[in-house]
Amino acid sequence: MKYIIKESTAKNLAFEGIKDIINELGAERREFDSFILYSLDDNGFGYDPVIIEYDYEDGRLYIQIEYFENLLSLFGFNTIEEQKEFFELWFNFWEGIRPNYVEF
Repeated sequence: MKYIIKESTAKNLAFEGIKDIINELGAERREFDSFILYSLDDNGFGYDPVIIEYDYEDGRLYIQIEYFENLLSLFGFNTIEEQKEFFELWFNFWEGIRPNYVEF
């Protein structure tokens, strides 16, 4: 069975998918110095593994891409450039901040 989904609807579903992954991982949003961090509990490691990090100073958005690869593939974001653009749009939508650049 095939479904036709408008591009804007697909984008919103993908944005919700990112939120769902963050929630399923148990990541918490924190602000620290000049950073917005989405990080996991340290589980005794002595540091909080960061899955998403935004740096206000240089506008860099860093993503631990391996957590999101299945979702990106599902929605057809197969190239690095498509993935970077998607996360840039997601972060702007979610945080109201447009990153200067995205790194994985």
